[in-house]
Amino acid sequence: MTPAIKRLDLVGVVIRNAAATLVAVAACGGSPAAGPDASGGLLPDGAGAGRDAASDACPAGAAGAACVLALYDQAATSCAAADLAALRTELDARTAVGPLWAAQRALFRTAAPAQIAGTFDAWSTSALASAPLCADASLTIAVGAVPSGFHTYKLYAPATQAWSLDAANPAFAYDDFTGNADGRNSALDTPDSGVGHLVALGEACSTALGNCRALTAYLPPAYDAPDSAARQYPVLFMHDGQNVWDHHDCCFGHTGWEVNVTLDQEIAAGKVEPIIVIAADNTPARNNEYGLDPATMTAFMDFQVRELQPQALALVRGDSARLAIAGSSLGGLVSMQLALRYPATYGAAASLSGAFWPGMDTGVALRDEMPALGKQPLAVYLDHGGQPADDSDGAADTIEVRDLLVHEGWTLATSPACTRGDSAVCYHWEPDATHDELAWKARAWRFLEYLFPAS
Repeated sequence: MTPAIKRLDLVGVVIRNAAATLVAVAACGGSPAAGPDASGGLLPDGAGAGRDAASDACPAGAAGAACVLALYDQAATSCAAADLAALRTELDARTAVGPLWAAQRALFRTAAPAQIAGTFDAWSTSALASAPLCADASLTIAVGAVPSGFHTYKLYAPATQAWSLDAANPAFAYDDFTGNADGRNSALDTPDSGVGHLVALGEACSTALGNCRALTAYLPPAYDAPDSAARQYPVLFMHDGQNVWDHHDCCFGHTGWEVNVTLDQEIAAGKVEPIIVIAADNTPARNNEYGLDPATMTAFMDFQVRELQPQALALVRGDSARLAIAGSSLGGLVSMQLALRYPATYGAAASLSGAFWPGMDTGVALRDEMPALGKQPLAVYLDHGGQPADDSDGAADTIEVRDLLVHEGWTLATSPACTRGDSAVCYHWEPDATHDELAWKARAWRFLEYLFPAS
């Protein structure tokens, strides 16, 4: 039995929350829930539809939102069986895409009637309700006005006064509100918002390692825009996935790296090109998988390259020819191990405060193996804090690895005056910086600008 990613598809992703069983609804006819546009009237039949003449289908995924909303308008007006069937077919093909948004309107589909409360309606528990369209319980829909932007929301059941995530939507945002037991809200990120968003990609499971790990992806701004539907993006894989986002309750009180926040800023500033980031959570076997036990690390690297990554890439529009790997501490060590041992897979690697000491006592540390691994066509970023004199934050070890890379043929530059190249290593020392996520958050822009410079 081979390792597999469990439920790792955006047509079957379930955000694991026992209460998250609802999906959105709308009434038939001319009520406010029927979906007025900005002028207060229904969109004309077929407006913005863009249906394929040969297949009579809307463009796939979120790119077909305008088309599906036009079908909704037609079905809500006619209640004809054929119109309802056409709408159902399109929505069934998007069972885990989340809300569909176009022209300042959003369509939510829920499994049962619910109120949709979020930032777009001041968290009202009565402004937007889903209901069976034309008395068809399989089409429980709400359509309402939603302005451009990044919005968070939840579903509310008046009968039980229960709040739940939208199980049909993999997009989410972390929430610091103490009354939010999930610590998350569902997210609706319009294609013109100018920011990216996080999506849950299910779990990656390994029979060889005997465990599973959650996967989360950052999708860049305009990822769901119709004119981006065929675009492929460079992909950065990261370790310790629990720690790399803007989760303020993680990481021993240090908060996460906020890579998603940094990327939004760097992309908007034109310093980093739009990229996808896929982060896999660590497991209780983290230390051994990331390098303390050579056999376990070998099994983990094989799983990462041959199972996790190809299956994850099938769920996003990533360019498999432009992959990078990054991590910190032991995650930085295994990132370098992966990049040097799989040069046909990765074009770049970043190690922040890399823990390069495992194997030193037996002569099998990475530094001992580098001469045999030799020069690879790889852009490398290395940094550390601390002080070389006492090797705090792996300072002396990182410098030794840096110098070995130069000896093998890489050219050295100091951040931020680095130019990416497959024979370049970019180095940064942040004196006395500590070994934690807060320090890595402060330096994340350096490796992102180096590995993914905007053209």
